[in-house]
Amino acid sequence: MKIHKQTPLLRLSLATAVLVVSTGAFAEGFRDATIGAFDLGRSGGRIAQVDDATAVQNNPANIVDITNTEAQLTPSVIYINVDYKSPTGESASTIHPIKVLPNFFATVPLNDRMAVGLGVTVPYGLGNQWDKSSSAYQLGGPLYNAANFGKLTTININPTFAYKLCDRLQIGVGLDVMWSDLEIRQLAFPVSATQSAEVHGDSDGVGVGGNLGITWKIDDRQRLALTYRSTMTVDYSGTARLENFPGTPTSFGSQIKYPNIVQLGYGIALTDKIRLESDVEWVQFSMFKNLGITTGVLPAVGNLTQTIPENWHDTFTVGFGGDWKFADHWVLRAGYQFFESPVPDSTLSPTIPDANQNVFTIGLGWHGRHSSLEAAYGLDFYNDRNITDPANPIHGKYSFNVHLISLAYNYAF
Repeated sequence: MKIHKQTPLLRLSLATAVLVVSTGAFAEGFRDATIGAFDLGRSGGRIAQVDDATAVQNNPANIVDITNTEAQLTPSVIYINVDYKSPTGESASTIHPIKVLPNFFATVPLNDRMAVGLGVTVPYGLGNQWDKSSSAYQLGGPLYNAANFGKLTTININPTFAYKLCDRLQIGVGLDVMWSDLEIRQLAFPVSATQSAEVHGDSDGVGVGGNLGITWKIDDRQRLALTYRSTMTVDYSGTARLENFPGTPTSFGSQIKYPNIVQLGYGIALTDKIRLESDVEWVQFSMFKNLGITTGVLPAVGNLTQTIPENWHDTFTVGFGGDWKFADHWVLRAGYQFFESPVPDSTLSPTIPDANQNVFTIGLGWHGRHSSLEAAYGLDFYNDRNITDPANPIHGKYSFNVHLISLAYNYAF
């Protein structure tokens, strides 16, 4: 059996792959930016005028406006496909393009000035799996030593409290407790003519943070809202093993610092039935300057402990959205949002093939006495990304095809 010595590219791509997140609908870097059918339907205008239980996530100050106890289940279905083509003609595509992300919210008014809420969300993640049989992943191909599978799973528990300071000003605060699981798979070296040894790392951890929202009702038709979600750090620990090759598992660990996020939204009700809002958002992705990983010794691969520069930059989003109550019990929503990618050409990889995005969305809702139903659709236009930076060992062009659907069932007691 011939063992190929571990290359610098293997070490680099393994370290990059620890941040196992994919591009995704409404994801810059590793963030799922919109959560829920209200969010998706209004896209760039979802902070100041959010008036259902998803306010727990978007702006906890607004849950004090909800007069009944509400519970909402709002899953998202995401279709994402990424194609890669190298300068020399090798290609690869992702597989299993459909992802489902569940989210749940509940709000309870305590009196006319106070309310509590709870959110169970998936604020970061999705998954990315490349077809290992494609030409770019064959031995000697440009992606052979790049991760072929990456999955970041997060579940955030977010209890909140809101208080109306006066008729025009209200505030909400929340606690974020997020569990996260991190998994990678990457080809390491061939063990036969048809099979390769594959590094498989799996780890999890918990992070703690908080969120804050303030809403100022300028008058009966205008609102200004400011929200903040704090950074949190997750220390991951678990095991790594080498599949298709004898040996025992070893330790595997990493750390991810999730960004601070600040949002500002202005909304105006043009009539009793038509509302418009515009939001701007700043995300502190520059916290992700380097990525460190620690491992024990893997057979034939060795110890992969190292620190890899990432050099992400802060980003912004800007957009607008609104809704129209065009008939009794019915509302139509629409929005647009621009997302800037935080990932520079020098560190972009198949694990995180991110790009700037222009997103157009539409939503439709029916509201009954107790039950409400909503559906929203988003068409996400990612820019193509052509990597030629000499600092990046993997050159090539990435193209994207993304569609978003979010559904919601809300019950008001």
